Amino acid sequence: MLLRYPIQGMVIATILLLSGAATAQSPIRVESESRDAAAAFVGTENFLIGRIGRDCMSVLDRMETPQQFVANWQRRNSKYYAASIQYMAKRLDEALAEGGTAKRDTVLAAYSANVQSNAEASASDWLGRGDRKQACARAVAAIESGAMDITPRMRMFGELEALADWAHQ
Repeated sequence: MLLRYPIQGMVIATILLLSGAATAQSPIRVESESRDAAAAFVGTENFLIGRIGRDCMSVLDRMETPQQFVANWQRRNSKYYAASIQYMAKRLDEALAEGGTAKRDTVLAAYSANVQSNAEASASDWLGRGDRKQACARAVAAIESGAMDITPRMRMFGELEALADWAHQ
């Protein structure tokens, strides 16, 4: 039929191509295992540093609040911290669109549980050994010296860079 009316066939084909109907594709998904892992890594670091700040500032007689302490780390790592927040916001929006509040809440609960359990285990490792004041002094000094900052020497650096690149698209 299209060969019998070649001009109409070309017009129909052009309209279909321009409308996207002939090349219907599913939208690009926000969810990604690599981005999930990178966002959880940043979330865990943030939670851990906040926990150390909460548990150690008063022990060390520091004047800064735990919020100020973690905000310093967030500023030094803002590229990755902001990317993880942006990703999780879009990830939760996608879950909401696909499965309503139940799916969004499930994704958020899984992320939060992962971040919290890993950070609490790390905080116990850092602060649970020896004298509390000495443990706090070591942990705070390590954080302030940049030992917890995101750098190319970290095992997750490739995923973290990819997350930051994704966030800036």
